[in-house]
Amino acid sequence: MAEKLFIVDLHTHLLEKKVKPKDYWANVLARKINVVAITEHAEFKPWKAFEALLETKPKNVLLIPGIEINSSIGHVLVYAKDRRIFDFSELLEKGAEIEKIVSIANRNGFFVSIAHPWGFSYDSAAFIAGETRLEKIVLKNKIGVEAFNGMVGQVGNFVYNTNWVKKPLNFFEKLENNRVAKKIRLSKIGENARKKIDEKSREVIERTAKPIMLGNKASFITAGSDAHYATRIGAGVMKMRLEESIGNEKFLDCLAQKKNIEWIGPLTMEKNGKTEFVKLPKKKVEALQALKYAAKTWIIKKTRLKERLFGRKGKKKSRE
Repeated sequence: MAEKLFIVDLHTHLLEKKVKPKDYWANVLARKINVVAITEHAEFKPWKAFEALLETKPKNVLLIPGIEINSSIGHVLVYAKDRRIFDFSELLEKGAEIEKIVSIANRNGFFVSIAHPWGFSYDSAAFIAGETRLEKIVLKNKIGVEAFNGMVGQVGNFVYNTNWVKKPLNFFEKLENNRVAKKIRLSKIGENARKKIDEKSREVIERTAKPIMLGNKASFITAGSDAHYATRIGAGVMKMRLEESIGNEKFLDCLAQKKNIEWIGPLTMEKNGKTEFVKLPKKKVEALQALKYAAKTWIIKKTRLKERLFGRKGKKKSRE
């Protein structure tokens, strides 16, 4: 059966920022996205987002129903082949235990993926559960990992005014043998590059590299834009070579097997025999969020240093 390269965005939103379905689909078509998952936050009635998009869905585009759950370990994504996913009130509860979510998913053929594992500290599993426990959860339950998140990727661009995909490292080489990129070369940064990367920028790089490393060990990986605005759809994608006539159920089966993945990362296009990154409009609110994150990180680290030197009451500790 004939195959083609599918562009896939598995993390999008509609209702939180009151995006109009016509604008949502216009941007999906403009980016030539073949498969899109609507993963509205549980507290924003995700079934309404799915139904609104289904009514106006263009032909030849797969719409995967999903939910972004604020679980006991942070945000997780759950996908299904049809709207039956919205019948489980347990999946809509704030703070739902991850074990319960996985149990429901396993019994009903749903797919669970850890959203932006190293994203922001207040909603991401690596910070809430800890890196060691997160890895144990992923391996024990055979669940997926969002190996690239478009919103987290933009933080590096906004804060450091550089395209981290090219500088200082290229994390997203073409995937070989249907596996995630085999190595992340953080330990092999050249001397000149090291001088240009301060502590904060290394931290941002790690926030994008570590999900790929964990994805290597996970049963499957996902990638998505985490778009809250229509113009940001496609900021993070997967490219998969699949059967041309594939449906929702078959797509999820292929996703679970890491089948034919050729790319994860920002949206790219082929032009004159070269691969170029597609420039998407940047939202000021995302820039402000990035700057807030950078400032918060700096303040926390400075406060901790001060406490080590002077103690919590401000008096300098004596050396004994």
